[in-house]
Amino acid sequence: MCGRYANFLTEQELVDAFAIATIADDARLAPTYNLAPTDMGIIVRQRPDGRVAEAARWGLVPTWAKDPSIGSKMFNARVETIAEKSAFRNAFTKRRCIVPANGYFEWQVTEHGKVPQFIHTVDGSPLAFAGLVEVWRQGKDDPWLVSYSIVTCAARGDMEQLHDREPIALTPEDADVWLDPESSQEDLFAALAEPGPQLEWHPVDKRVGNVRNNDPDLVEPA
Repeated sequence: MCGRYANFLTEQELVDAFAIATIADDARLAPTYNLAPTDMGIIVRQRPDGRVAEAARWGLVPTWAKDPSIGSKMFNARVETIAEKSAFRNAFTKRRCIVPANGYFEWQVTEHGKVPQFIHTVDGSPLAFAGLVEVWRQGKDDPWLVSYSIVTCAARGDMEQLHDREPIALTPEDADVWLDPESSQEDLFAALAEPGPQLEWHPVDKRVGNVRNNDPDLVEPA
């Protein structure tokens, strides 16, 4: 699973890493070192005139939801069911995104208790999580709420040491496929199944467990 992540990329790093053409005004968010479900995060979507970075709330709110509170439970989408589950299938078909991140947190169960680990790429390059986007509003005169979920799969390779699930991080080539509105379902699942970037991790301060804590020290080795 992925229940916390960090995105402290600069605007230039976002542009360079994800070939972004436009950064929406609402995407100029402060760096975050402990982003949690229901927080606002940055997503990247493909538009006819290029890729756009915009703000959205983490925790997908389906179109059929009575209120947005359901989003607090929809922050991850299992790859095994995204094409069938009613909350995600329309987004999978029509509204895919990339979720940029510097890394994410997982709590490793050890004989000494749960130890938070910060997982990131070996070379320090940004992560591109496969994401799904949905839009929702209470009534026809209310503003739209844009929300997203991060796609997860069964843990692969060394990641099994940390958890039984992991967020799907895409290579630049697979991210192109994921964002392409013309990609077939077969191509999409093939991109999701490809090995992502090489990852490593280190233990961090247990303060990351409190969502009120949000500072650079949270990603440093404990």
